Amino acid sequence: MGKRKHKKIRKKGLSPGTLIYTGHRSEVTSSVRSVWYDDMQYHEKEGYALEWSHRPTGVFWADVRGLTDTAAIERIGTDLQLHHLALEDVLNTQQRSKLEEYDQILFFILHNLHVDIENRELVSEQIAVFIGERFVISFQENPDDTFQPVRKRAEEGLGRLRKKDADYLGYTLLDMVVDNYYLVLDDIETALNDLESELHSNGTHPDQKARIFDLKRTINQFRRHLVPLRDAAMRLYRSESPLINDANRLYLRDLTDHVTQILDSIDNYRELLAGVEALYQAEVSNRLNNVMRLLTIISTIFIPLSFIAGVYGMNFDNMPELHWKNGYFLVLGAMAVAILAMLAYFRRNKWL
Repeated sequence: MGKRKHKKIRKKGLSPGTLIYTGHRSEVTSSVRSVWYDDMQYHEKEGYALEWSHRPTGVFWADVRGLTDTAAIERIGTDLQLHHLALEDVLNTQQRSKLEEYDQILFFILHNLHVDIENRELVSEQIAVFIGERFVISFQENPDDTFQPVRKRAEEGLGRLRKKDADYLGYTLLDMVVDNYYLVLDDIETALNDLESELHSNGTHPDQKARIFDLKRTINQFRRHLVPLRDAAMRLYRSESPLINDANRLYLRDLTDHVTQILDSIDNYRELLAGVEALYQAEVSNRLNNVMRLLTIISTIFIPLSFIAGVYGMNFDNMPELHWKNGYFLVLGAMAVAILAMLAYFRRNKWL
């Protein structure tokens, strides 16, 4: 199935920093969930709690879901002094994964990915994360609660999340998105194994060609997202920003390792898919060869029969066989013997 087309809003002629949502999820209603916590307390509420961001301790996190309310996004950017060019990138959802460093703020973009099994395509949702000294702001295109497990961990005080600063929360959000990539790998591996098994067991059928093409497109799209993400994760690990605690660099290195590992797996799947495609082409060629062999055998059998029929179809008077009483049956018998002899020869040489 072909890739679905989405209408994109262009920003031609507008000044830099103009906040216009350019994605295709225009029907999504924006919402915000605010969280504040420290090692002793946890508070959460629906809506944007600006007053929590001014607390001298703890970590404030605003999770924005849906990017259609540009006025609310601009207000959050003004309150927390987010750069207007970074906010423009939040709403321009065709961004590559990247890391940008502003004064007292780190800005990271990556994509939450999953495979649409029904349409056989890779679905992408842009996620932007701002990391400040005591706050994290995350922006998601979809209304689904992607980071609910992170809030649950913070609420229950599990792990080290509530004991660390905002940079660790930012890492946790990025790591969760990257962990979801392993589910994409599982879907790709399953599709590859199914294709390979069908080719070995049942031969080829027309649907397989489309499935190979769709899977190749999915793998290539996945890789195009991962290559810049690997570079951005490496930059984050090596960043000298004071916002990153040196004790947390080990986790950022682990994040980079995960992205690299997934990218290696994708390269491996590309090679496997090339093998499956070659197997498909070999099966198609083999089927064509079988058809051509059968047609060749049939043609070979009829060549001597056509010769005999042609000889006795000539209109000469001086042909003794034409006046034989059993000539017709003798010629048919000779044809039958010729057929049997050739079939025996083909079978002996394993051409049948």
